[in-house]
Amino acid sequence: MRVLIADDHPLYLSAVHDQVVKLFPDAVVDTAPGLPQALSILNDSEQCDLVLIDYSMPGMNGTTGVRAAVAAAAGAPVVVMSGIADHEEVRLCIGGGARGFLPKTLEGKVFSSALNVILAGGSYIPAEMFCGAVATVPVEVVADTGVSAADLNERERSIMDMVVDGKSNKEIARLLNLREVTIKVQLTHIYRKLGARNRAQAAMLVSQRQNVA
Repeated sequence: MRVLIADDHPLYLSAVHDQVVKLFPDAVVDTAPGLPQALSILNDSEQCDLVLIDYSMPGMNGTTGVRAAVAAAAGAPVVVMSGIADHEEVRLCIGGGARGFLPKTLEGKVFSSALNVILAGGSYIPAEMFCGAVATVPVEVVADTGVSAADLNERERSIMDMVVDGKSNKEIARLLNLREVTIKVQLTHIYRKLGARNRAQAAMLVSQRQNVA
């Protein structure tokens, strides 16, 4: 797996790098301090699997830079990171082809869950931006049933904690001394409780609601 991270703030760049390596230990990670360097890497290196770009780094010029990165990424998901953004900027970024918008205030677990959602083929917008963005942004939104991680029973919470940590059904079954088919059934029930359509969305919901709590 190859990941490109572009940001002109060294401390945040380093933090994202560490989070990506923790989530994908075998990943090859390239970094860039601005859009020109990022585009050079995308054009000259082998295909990336994930591209993370800062919304306000040198060369971006708002959504113009987002569209340039999306074009250069050649199908790889592009994710925008930003310290400050309003609903209109989120809408324009997603409309420009970005597959996600990640505030720089996200905690590690939520950040990782968001990347898993995106790599699973979904899109990610922070829950607090849903109301102002989803009416005009073509992304898949999870219905809010009002159920939180606290409403799951002890076993369901244990399973979801491991899902959020990226463990497979087989690994979860082994750790809980259960059959893999039992875990699949349990997860189907959990998805219904949370109002999630799939594993990635369930992980995102649990992570977000734990973060709020």
